[in-house]
Amino acid sequence: MAYLSLSDELPLYYTDQGSGRPIVLLQGLMLSADHFWQHNVAELAKTNRVIAVDHRSHGRSGKPLGGHSIERCAHDLRELLDALDLQEVTLCGVAFGAMVMLEYLRHHGTHRLARLAIVEAQVRLTNAPDWPHPTFGNFPAEAGAGFIEGCRHSRAPLKGFLLGAFSTLPDEATMARMQAETWLTPTGAVIEYIEHMVQADYRADAAAITLPTLLIYGRAGNATLPTELGRWLQGQIPGSRLVELQASGHSPFWEEPARFNAELSAFVNA
Repeated sequence: MAYLSLSDELPLYYTDQGSGRPIVLLQGLMLSADHFWQHNVAELAKTNRVIAVDHRSHGRSGKPLGGHSIERCAHDLRELLDALDLQEVTLCGVAFGAMVMLEYLRHHGTHRLARLAIVEAQVRLTNAPDWPHPTFGNFPAEAGAGFIEGCRHSRAPLKGFLLGAFSTLPDEATMARMQAETWLTPTGAVIEYIEHMVQADYRADAAAITLPTLLIYGRAGNATLPTELGRWLQGQIPGSRLVELQASGHSPFWEEPARFNAELSAFVNA
């Protein structure tokens, strides 16, 4: 484990294990890298160098008073890749982490990158007349605004993030530990991130991807992304490969870790 002091002096926490072609793991909102990737890092590090990062205000990284955005996380990522002098990187992003990846491509292009692994990514959360794949299958902009406003008064709405993340919920003790982990990200930071997530539209960014791309989506009771979003993305990204995990919901890295690790490792090392 180590820290990188970013250009704004924020300490960015990351772990660095193994050797070989580098994989940089970007987890979802509110969970720490150490907890999120506990079923993946050790196995992936048998064949690759694996770096897992705590986004700002997540886990052990610094927690500023404000200035949280997906774009800021993308710039943090650029600083990390440069500081470690990583080359030919595979970025693997889940949900919020995949948004950071798409934001990175928007601002920094393919700098230091070789491949992308996009996991359970949403490219537009809210409804639109020309968009058949909103989050939950139906997510009006007004619902997003109402959710954010609710979070300003209570942390309670954020519990639903985890409840909708699995096809079958983990045991009670595991869920309690996960909920405790989410509290490592301050409520104000979460609100700022969600404001940017609700406003984001990465459909054109996805269609502009030219790097080899692996898509991984869970298809078992996936309440968060119930439509054929993965297949839509496969149609947008030339040459991409789609893996649909039939025993997973929104967390295939956790629900089917052996298959997830094998697919990612084979893609990176092909």
